[in-house]
Amino acid sequence: MRFLKVLIPLLVFAALAACSKPPQAEVEAAQAALNAAVQSPDVAAYASDELQAAQDRLAQLQAELDAQAAKGTLSRKYDAARNMALEAQAAAESLATQAASAKEQTKAEAMTLLNDLRITVPEAEQGLAQARRVRGVNLDFRSLAASLAQAKTEVAAAEDAYNNGDFVTARATAAAVKGSLTQGQQVVADAIAAAKVSK
Repeated sequence: MRFLKVLIPLLVFAALAACSKPPQAEVEAAQAALNAAVQSPDVAAYASDELQAAQDRLAQLQAELDAQAAKGTLSRKYDAARNMALEAQAAAESLATQAASAKEQTKAEAMTLLNDLRITVPEAEQGLAQARRVRGVNLDFRSLAASLAQAKTEVAAAEDAYNNGDFVTARATAAAVKGSLTQGQQVVADAIAAAKVSK
């Protein structure tokens, strides 16, 4: 009985001491996982929001570590910090998978837009040619022709970006060109309709 009276307080003290030690191994593992993710250009390009979230987790972890370190030795509790470190590590380790998935989606979307433009550009050319044959149409053909030529240049740039694996740029450029062409086609169609009504 006397032995237990001595042993139990020692066990409690040991448990408290263990809880009062920062989870160094877990913290280092989380930091290493994040460092590895940051080295991947795909993570920065295709999972930037998720990367920022992982970095925020690590910052929150450090804040928790600092808060506990400011307390007295026996008042420190690192259970929350340990859980935060494990969560931060898991988030960092998932970045590569998320980036790969987003990259494939971006690639597919870029290809869809480029395929659409292979139809839209000739249609825009045909629409402009048709407008030239309409008597009384009120259009700035020089400006429209210049815009169409610029669109072709940007389509070529988008295709180059796609072929070089820069799917983010390819998608953004193709989407911008498609929007511009669609707007131009509407302007031409409206001018043709107005000219026919005024006859």
